Amino acid sequence: MPVIDKKSFWENGYSLINNLFEPEEVINIRLKAISMVQRQLVAVGLMKRLDENLPEEEFNKLFFELFNQYPERIISTGKHIQHMMDLHRVSLDKRIEEGLNDIGLSFPNICTRPMLFFNARKLAKKQVYWKTAPHQNWRSMQGALNAIVVWLPLIDVPMSLGALEIVPKSHKFGLRTNQFTDGFGTLPSEEADKHTWEPVEVKAGDALFFSSMLYHRSGSNDTEIGIRWSCHFRYNDMDEPTFIKRGFPHPYIYHPNPDIITPDFPTEQDIEKAYGV
Repeated sequence: MPVIDKKSFWENGYSLINNLFEPEEVINIRLKAISMVQRQLVAVGLMKRLDENLPEEEFNKLFFELFNQYPERIISTGKHIQHMMDLHRVSLDKRIEEGLNDIGLSFPNICTRPMLFFNARKLAKKQVYWKTAPHQNWRSMQGALNAIVVWLPLIDVPMSLGALEIVPKSHKFGLRTNQFTDGFGTLPSEEADKHTWEPVEVKAGDALFFSSMLYHRSGSNDTEIGIRWSCHFRYNDMDEPTFIKRGFPHPYIYHPNPDIITPDFPTEQDIEKAYGV
């Protein structure tokens, strides 16, 4: 892989690595996610059977209809998509690890679970779910000062599909978020508005490495039916002195729902059918 220039990275706060992965590697992750959605489309009768050759436009329309009729199924499916094995493998890929080493992380460690996004206006009840406001990731991470985010598109993302927008060198401004909303440490509007935002157009297989302090936001997905598919990985450096001194704080809380989500399940018949030979 191309070597990331450490001095240039920390001067600008980011580095775009073209073709870090073969397009087919990341497209496969998107197709796996789509196959999960298709299983729900079949379950509710919006599709007759799974179809791996279904044209993108047709799938997107069905996806939107599933969201309109059964939003709770989209929420649950989205949670399971975050746990795809292929997604986790990419987050641990040697090419990413080498990039983190180039930047100067001597002991890179995963900060939180990988995240996969499918952003479109028609798949969101709130704006934050399809277009994030100007923010800094460090506010939610609260980890190493040299913590890194790796943003990986799973489809070509031009400006029309909502390319990520950044403010180069803004990582040097320090923590400027004044509120925490919907999981994001958002910037005051007066701070965000005084800077020039630069779009970063990418293709499937590219990777954008950037400082967790860098100002960034979603662009506008102005397409009628396009979905911006991407994934997002966060890494701390366990050798960063202030992180060690603060006792390695970890702000993420994971816990199971203590209630049975599906009433009266499983029955004896369910068990017999599942485990019968």
